[in-house]
Amino acid sequence: MSGKGLTLIRDGESAVSTVKTVAQVSTTVDRAGDLLQLLAESPQGLGITELTRRLNTQRAPLYRILQALIDHRLVRRDPHKRYLLGVGTLQLARAYEAQFPVGIEPALRRVADDTGLTASLVSADGDVLTTVVSITPSTVAEHVFTPPGFRHPDGPLATRMAVLASKPPQPGELEEVTAARSRGFAIGRRAAIPVPYAVAAVIPTAEQTDSRLALTLLSLASFEVDDVAEPLLRTAYAIGATIDRSGLAL
Repeated sequence: MSGKGLTLIRDGESAVSTVKTVAQVSTTVDRAGDLLQLLAESPQGLGITELTRRLNTQRAPLYRILQALIDHRLVRRDPHKRYLLGVGTLQLARAYEAQFPVGIEPALRRVADDTGLTASLVSADGDVLTTVVSITPSTVAEHVFTPPGFRHPDGPLATRMAVLASKPPQPGELEEVTAARSRGFAIGRRAAIPVPYAVAAVIPTAEQTDSRLALTLLSLASFEVDDVAEPLLRTAYAIGATIDRSGLAL
């Protein structure tokens, strides 16, 4: 019985050790993710003091994470000892964009030229909106441009309203969401002067998951919604069909 007892103790210690190791790895990965996101929001770079303060951690573990990320070229350190995103993140971004079928960008270019508005494909992961690709019209006028990887601000943006409208109705939802569900797309209006500046529609695909893709048309100036509604919806459906044919799962 003592042998069994010893075996049980060793197994228990092994299990506890494994749990601790998994927890440590999870914490390290979470902290590395937070670090990369923080650097993405700080293109001027951040020093070690500011990083430890904003990540609420100590220097020793943070240095280890930074060195690992530097080794993988995801982070770099400049001569002023500021940490910035490394060239490896660009490779990851290109690899992400390469997942999408080649027919999407030409479709965005056509609708941008047809409407005179910037056409953006936006990824919605929960409440986080991120530009995947953005195409401006081929004219000399000034246009809105949100670069790939741009994280959209909080608030009732047209894209966010369109994403919410693609889901079942919720108690107390905004009137803009209900209206967007009825018409098939959302309209973004400026707060000070309520004129349209954006319209957005979710890309319909056969396999819907918790994440969404949306097509958003943006402008620096007001425009007639009726003039762009049909091209918006037609292009959204065309992109959805292209995605379905490619077998891409969102």
